[in-house]
Amino acid sequence: MKFAMFARPVVTIYDLPETTRESDAGVVSTIGDEGLYGQVCQVRTEPGGVTADGITLPETMAEVVTFYGYHGYVFASELYFCGEKELQGYLSAELVLAGRATDVLTLPKVQGVRLAELERGAVLRRLPDPEAEAHTGWAKVGLVDGRSGYVRDVALEPVRFSMTAVFTQEAGRTFDEALAKAEGCKPEELVPRAIDRWFGGSEEAFRNALAEQAKKYLGTEYRWGGKSGRGIDCSGLVSSAYMQCGVLIYRDAKLVEGWPMHKIPLEQAKRGDALYFPGHIALYLGEGRYIHSTGAAASGGVVINSLEPSDPLYREDLVKCLYAVGSIF
Repeated sequence: MKFAMFARPVVTIYDLPETTRESDAGVVSTIGDEGLYGQVCQVRTEPGGVTADGITLPETMAEVVTFYGYHGYVFASELYFCGEKELQGYLSAELVLAGRATDVLTLPKVQGVRLAELERGAVLRRLPDPEAEAHTGWAKVGLVDGRSGYVRDVALEPVRFSMTAVFTQEAGRTFDEALAKAEGCKPEELVPRAIDRWFGGSEEAFRNALAEQAKKYLGTEYRWGGKSGRGIDCSGLVSSAYMQCGVLIYRDAKLVEGWPMHKIPLEQAKRGDALYFPGHIALYLGEGRYIHSTGAAASGGVVINSLEPSDPLYREDLVKCLYAVGSIF
């Protein structure tokens, strides 16, 4: 089994081993997701190889499964390929998350040369810095290709999610089973463990953190398959908020068994739960309001709307087709 790290700020993950397809509306993109710098994936089929479905890949593309269970195809030039031992070492290092768009510079000062321009959600290694006292406000970090540089401390957050399922995902095993196997626990223990570790066991603190993470994307343009500050889609927004708070849910806008989200009655919806519409998903903020990334021409991005007719942010078209509420509790 081989593995890889995403080696570009934003890496397109296609649902097919080709970038476009014919549709009734014309030629459309096959983009399904985006991998962010330093996140990892399992390489199912190397460039030019034959997939389990009998598809011969182009020499430029690899078949991958991300650490959160998304299957797709990526240009090999945007990956840093590695073996299991190297990836184990990477994941056991002190990893940090870019909590906002940020530059990695050659020096701990604004005049440094840019080594990388990263988006929120990118993963870096924090490196020891013998001169840390002289570099107040800066963190020394390592890139996937072995280079090192500096990032402002205020741009960094802890990596709250585990990427270890990359080693254990295989046919016939659900995502939660794969992650639990890698983490040495039972599937039903995954969510409580994450909340205990990062939020002191407080469900309320977790729910509040979800809402705040989602709000960081307010105003971001809608992008089909997007998952960064450059552009994000509805499920990219909700799954990213959950990921950054330590829980990995299904990437697309539907409830799927084998991930922690399950259906609950609408009247039980609380802050941080997910609202499901046909082909669309939103994060509930409480008091009738929700945040979502919408492709509607009037807004075309991440906005807050309401389920309540008396609220000026009410969207009747969505309320009429709300069919489920999802919760991890």
